[in-house]
Amino acid sequence: LQHTSSTLRILHDADLIVFVTSADRPFSESEKTLLQTSIKSYRKRVVIVINKMDVLERQQGEDHGEATKKRVEEYVVEHAADLLG
Repeated sequence: LQHTSSTLRILHDADLIVFVTSADRPFSESEKTLLQTSIKSYRKRVVIVINKMDVLERQQGEDHGEATKKRVEEYVVEHAADLLG
């Protein structure tokens, strides 16, 4: 919560927003709220980074989590468009 309030205080000065979400839980409810209510209103360029993709590599299967990584990427792209407009 303290990090969020610190972030919100400096967003208006940002040229670019780098938003980091986790591969094992992309766009949590608090992240969705932050994107929809605060970040969207600033109309800044946003780069979304998916962190912890290596966690998905540990999943069972011959593809080393590639299918899961692909689903996470698709989910983030689709929902980012919905959340940010």
